[in-house]
Amino acid sequence: MRCTKLLLPLGLLFVVTTHADARDLSYLKSKPFDQLTSAELSAAKEEAKKLKLTRLVACADPGNLPLSDIKGQGYENKIAQAVGEKLGVDITFFWRPYLERGLTRETFDNQECEVLLGMPTDYPDLLTTIPLYRSTYVLAYRPDKELNVKSMDDPILHKLKIGVFQFSAMRDVLAEHGIKENVEEHLVSSDADLEPQKQPWRQVQRVVDGKIDMAAVWGPFAGWLKKKGEPLVVQPVNTMVKDTPLEFSLGWGVQNTDVVLKLKIDMAMEEAKDDIAKILDDYGVPLVRCSNCVVEGTLPSQGIIQQQTSQFYSDRFLTVQKTYKHSAEAAPDQVVTRARLEGWLKEGADVNEELMNAVVAADIDRIKFLIDKGADVNKADNLGALPLGTAAGTRRSDVMQVLLGAGAKVNAEDSDGMTALEHAINVNHVPSIKLLAKHGADLEKGTEKGYSALDIALTDENFFAAKALIEAGAKVDAASGPEQLTPLMVCATQLQPQQRLTQLARGPTPLALAEELIKRGANVNAQSRDGVTALMIAAGQNNAPMLGLLLRAGADAKMKSATGKTALDIAIEAGNQNAVSALKFLTSSAPVKSSIEPKAIQ
Repeated sequence: MRCTKLLLPLGLLFVVTTHADARDLSYLKSKPFDQLTSAELSAAKEEAKKLKLTRLVACADPGNLPLSDIKGQGYENKIAQAVGEKLGVDITFFWRPYLERGLTRETFDNQECEVLLGMPTDYPDLLTTIPLYRSTYVLAYRPDKELNVKSMDDPILHKLKIGVFQFSAMRDVLAEHGIKENVEEHLVSSDADLEPQKQPWRQVQRVVDGKIDMAAVWGPFAGWLKKKGEPLVVQPVNTMVKDTPLEFSLGWGVQNTDVVLKLKIDMAMEEAKDDIAKILDDYGVPLVRCSNCVVEGTLPSQGIIQQQTSQFYSDRFLTVQKTYKHSAEAAPDQVVTRARLEGWLKEGADVNEELMNAVVAADIDRIKFLIDKGADVNKADNLGALPLGTAAGTRRSDVMQVLLGAGAKVNAEDSDGMTALEHAINVNHVPSIKLLAKHGADLEKGTEKGYSALDIALTDENFFAAKALIEAGAKVDAASGPEQLTPLMVCATQLQPQQRLTQLARGPTPLALAEELIKRGANVNAQSRDGVTALMIAAGQNNAPMLGLLLRAGADAKMKSATGKTALDIAIEAGNQNAVSALKFLTSSAPVKSSIEPKAIQ
């Protein structure tokens, strides 16, 4: 790695002034930022105002113009200088190619830097500052090409020679629209500072030079060259695609527990707003509208994608699935009518087979008709599937209601040994779980290996289902499986989703589920077969927010596993610096000693 200056140990990079009336700030290392209460956030902001920085080291890419380069000529480098002036420090850089693996883990664990420049504000495993700006992918081409692409379905896109970056959202979008054969990929390289011709913006230069017809690239690459006077049309594509985000907000990343530092930088960014706006304008960065960004932008935003995604998951997991009507073009032989059913039954059709067909089609009228004709709602089909389980597996709680009303056995197992409840859990469907619980489903029935329904939901990250089971009365302390794990222990294995879209897809966060379990009486100090507690598991997973929740709920940090290890011992052995820091900070009034040598976590 290349570094402009010798780095001090991480603990010496900044100094916090102390006060006699110092408050309890343990929540800063025990709760995700977006779950801080108003009072906690206000207290943290006060601490940020008091924070005195002596030095600040930022990780930056040494070869990715116009964003950042080792000569400090990128706009990210210029913005860092502007923010540093407001902070009262000279921000220095640790140069690391962003394409290399372990960017967030290694840079922080190895104490290479305190902040990462140019990070998406929903990047996983990071706490990010307020967004500096929002930009978009674009299509860049010469004006003399006289192109006017209105959508990604434009036939012209199949005829042009298009340059893309090897791993990018635009490459994927083009492929989804069948645009593959005429695409030229710019390969990923981690030594672009040493060989500048490998930098991604070069695809746009190839357009200018007439070597390719179009570049589908991150907007700042094209905007920079256009600002320099090159003949280019820069066409944003973020509003051309409905289902794939092609615009992103960028800020700086810090460690999840560096709340005070984040807030300090936020304040400095707001103070440097005019300087930052000028820098972005000087570099021609296409700026998308963004109400919570330091620089707001003017280009139209496809901000409804997240809203659409939220609605999609709400419809999928929290509501009864819809029955789609036959289109007007459907031929008569494609529609099953009561008259046709009557005819088939008279000709010897199996009424139970027809019932299963009706369940698969979610045709409630057909189901009721066939039940009246003598169909057995507890009869398995030739593959061993049961009508109730089939309906549960397709999120059709309305069909399940009819089957249960007709006598379907709620705890019956199909040929795979699965009940309707297990099928409902697998598809993460809340209405189905609630309905089955209401009709007496066994919430504690385990698998062949003894895992409970709640453990299955938590392990498979079906968090909508897990919450529904907890609310339905599933036992919060039932130890299950060969390891005899409680639901709280399973929660401790799950890290908080950092990306908003990922969180929407999963449902309630693991931390929220753990909190609900504790509220309902879960024993935070329960031990597994090997004497492991939820606290120890969280320490092994480097799950600092979970550690904070458990300690506040009374978890005993001095407890030892069957092998004689405390949670701190486990965190140190695993090299989990966030967990080590959180455990020491949160137990500072009654410090927990470790038998592990400190050098183990260096």
